[in-house]
Amino acid sequence: MGTRISRLFTTGTALTTLLVSQAALAQAQQTADSEQSGTEIIVTATRKNEVLSKVPISVSAFSADTLDKRGVRDFADIIRQTPGVVFEQTNTTTNIAIRGINSTVGASTTGLYIDDTPIQVRALGYSGGNVYPLIFDLDRIEVLRGPQGTLFGSGSQGGTIRFITPQPDTSKTSLRVRSEIATTESGGPSYELGGAIGVPLVQDKLAIRASAYYRRDGGWIDRVRFEDRSVIDKNANRNDSFAGRVALAWTPTPELTITPSLVYQRIKANDSPESWDNIQRDLTSPNAPFSDYENGVFLNGNRVRENSNDRFVLPSLNVKYDLGGAELIAIGSYFDRRQTFKSDYTTFDQSLFTGITLPIFPDQSAVSDFINTQKNLTGELRLQSTAKDSAFSWVVGAFYQQAKQVSIQQVEDRFFYQFAPFLIPFLPPLVDNRLIYDQATSSKDTQYAAFGQASWKPVDRLTLTLGLRYGETKFAINSFAQGPVVGPPVTDVGTQKESPFTPKFGVDFQIDPQTLVYASVAKGFRPGGYNPQVGVPCAAELAAIGYPNGRPELYGSDSVWSYELGVKSRLAGGRLGISGSVYQIDWNDIQQAVGVNSCGFQFTANLGRARSRGVDIQFDAKITDRLTFQAEIGYNDAEFRDTFLGGPTATLPLVTAGNKVASPPWTISLHGQYDIPVGANMAYVRSDFDYRAQQKDLTPFIDPRNGGVDPTLTNPPEVKAWSARAGYRFHGVDVSVFVNNILDQSIWQGRRSRDNGLSTIYRSHIVRPRTFGLTAAYSY
Repeated sequence: MGTRISRLFTTGTALTTLLVSQAALAQAQQTADSEQSGTEIIVTATRKNEVLSKVPISVSAFSADTLDKRGVRDFADIIRQTPGVVFEQTNTTTNIAIRGINSTVGASTTGLYIDDTPIQVRALGYSGGNVYPLIFDLDRIEVLRGPQGTLFGSGSQGGTIRFITPQPDTSKTSLRVRSEIATTESGGPSYELGGAIGVPLVQDKLAIRASAYYRRDGGWIDRVRFEDRSVIDKNANRNDSFAGRVALAWTPTPELTITPSLVYQRIKANDSPESWDNIQRDLTSPNAPFSDYENGVFLNGNRVRENSNDRFVLPSLNVKYDLGGAELIAIGSYFDRRQTFKSDYTTFDQSLFTGITLPIFPDQSAVSDFINTQKNLTGELRLQSTAKDSAFSWVVGAFYQQAKQVSIQQVEDRFFYQFAPFLIPFLPPLVDNRLIYDQATSSKDTQYAAFGQASWKPVDRLTLTLGLRYGETKFAINSFAQGPVVGPPVTDVGTQKESPFTPKFGVDFQIDPQTLVYASVAKGFRPGGYNPQVGVPCAAELAAIGYPNGRPELYGSDSVWSYELGVKSRLAGGRLGISGSVYQIDWNDIQQAVGVNSCGFQFTANLGRARSRGVDIQFDAKITDRLTFQAEIGYNDAEFRDTFLGGPTATLPLVTAGNKVASPPWTISLHGQYDIPVGANMAYVRSDFDYRAQQKDLTPFIDPRNGGVDPTLTNPPEVKAWSARAGYRFHGVDVSVFVNNILDQSIWQGRRSRDNGLSTIYRSHIVRPRTFGLTAAYSY
């Protein structure tokens, strides 16, 4: 281990020397962003370029410089620093909740965009989740809180997250290089290398920008044999990520710009990020933990390596034409994603049918193979005003998307009828003598929409805004399933159509050049869907809750109405910035999962209402010429307003009125940096602290009044992520050392769960232990 770390640091030193030698050839260049100089980020949250403090919606924006300074390396780092946003992750799925709008079924409640292309996924089958761009070669990230149905459509019910890439510059050359090496306590090394270059090929006519990035995230969880904890794969949960991008900008005339681009990304995970938590290891120590988090022992006793491979390709074309006072923008893209992964079903199958958790037979194993694909064809045409001093500004457009998904799952368990021989008279034989479940589902979401938004100033400083979007959505599904747990083979075909209408009303008043107040009312929408048939073994439980003829075929859309009041102000000559908002969101006909626990299936139904109320505040200050400080604070109180059952004759509710939506009530992020002149150059020290409070009130899945409750589980604990960095900047070079998770908190995040109520194994997604590292970067 010591030799390996020594080699890594030697490599890092050599790379740093190379960067320094490159910097000697360039002039010193000072860069500034909102964290240092008070200069604000320009965002496009309203589909036009605006200074952040002038945008009358709640937005968090992170420039590339801010991302680097805070050491952001993955999407979860962004979410920790954004008020009102929560990110949950398991080894198979991810989920984003903005302002308490939280759902794990159906279409996404949060829109995810790379530039103008939506990439969010629909929950199809029993697996899969969103993919997120790697954090390199980004111009900025914008997080828009609250429904964005008018400009961004039905995928943005709770909000929208946009990853904006840098565009080629036809007038100047740019270069960026970043490398990093790190070591995690009780874990393996991490390292990365990335570079981006932009070059004018024909001055003011043609330019190219290209980037490539590789990162290894070292693991810290050992996969072991559960019988004796002998190591099979040390630091098994390591990941390898690669991203590449190339874009051209061609300006054949001063009015016309044509920008084709191609993005490629691949993430390979060697094994699950979850560890085994509590388990009855032997009769003399029935409550002894399997892993020992306090002493840096993180173990996973799975029989099967849960590896995954997630790849996407995104070609796109953006055409802009300046009409003089207006701009015509045409965008086309094709998002092609393929995700494959394995999940260990050894304990799931056996505990579900026998109540016995750990494998009975030597070398017993069961594996579920998943394949998920997305093929999204998207087109948008916009015409928007560009006159900055006009009392009337507007944008109108048309949107089309055809999103095809395929979900395939095959569960191979050759031991099924050995541990459950009593099922042989009642269930069909294994498929191909190995599969207990064989499922393939394909779906197609088709959307057409026309939208427009206009702002009018009836008097100076007062602006009225009206936005409207009308769409047609169609969801079609074709599902096939077979195997013992299904019963006779089932082929299921269905469609669901809707016509969403999502208006927005807004008013804002510029009190003075520094202070803006605003209010808005907006609607958000999520399309419904179709429930594939569940297995015959579920029949008794379905009948017991009021579905004697099987699951309900369709579930409808759900929607939100959001009411927001906010203020944004820059004071002291731009050295102090404050923004905040208060809001209420009413959520109706919520799409919720109804588990059929006796057979491991589920279906989706529209059940109940919820109300989310809260406040978010963002603060940045340049206290002195050397000291800067930022804070982001969010409070959210989201609760269900109805008691409802999983079916007409169910005896216990799924949710009881007053249950809280599962999200932390408080989110707090604090950031400070102090610059220290060293001759003609600058050193700095900084610290970042992110806090997520624990939801201590009852949520649906821990309230004992509800059915399907696991009384042994709790809501996620509070999280305190504290990091520090010290560095030196000279001639475009930035060299720094850092430590993450200074408190070395060994706590679980996301979901902590069991396979089912009969299993004795808890699987926990633990935050990365304390990590030390060195970063070297150069920009020109």
